[in-house]
Amino acid sequence: MSMNEDSHWQNLVALGAATCEGEMEPPYGFVTNTLARLRDERRQQLLVERIGMRALFASLGLLLIMTGLTFELAHFRQGDLEPGLRGILQVENVQIS
Repeated sequence: MSMNEDSHWQNLVALGAATCEGEMEPPYGFVTNTLARLRDERRQQLLVERIGMRALFASLGLLLIMTGLTFELAHFRQGDLEPGLRGILQVENVQIS
């Protein structure tokens, strides 16, 4: 290609570049605005799902810890009665008054 043809093609590309640029100034077009809104909604939905799963696992872990603690305390306190109370519980016919 000669220098003349190169400059001719460069001028044509420079003239056509404005149509290929897209919308760059703020009132963006309908399509750009819609796509940006959909992308934001999707990002927020993923964030909410991630936070929800973390909260679910945290509450499940807390439930397991509390269940284990409750069973351990119940097992520990079974033999922890006072001697006087243990004697009253073993007697069948105790007069209340």
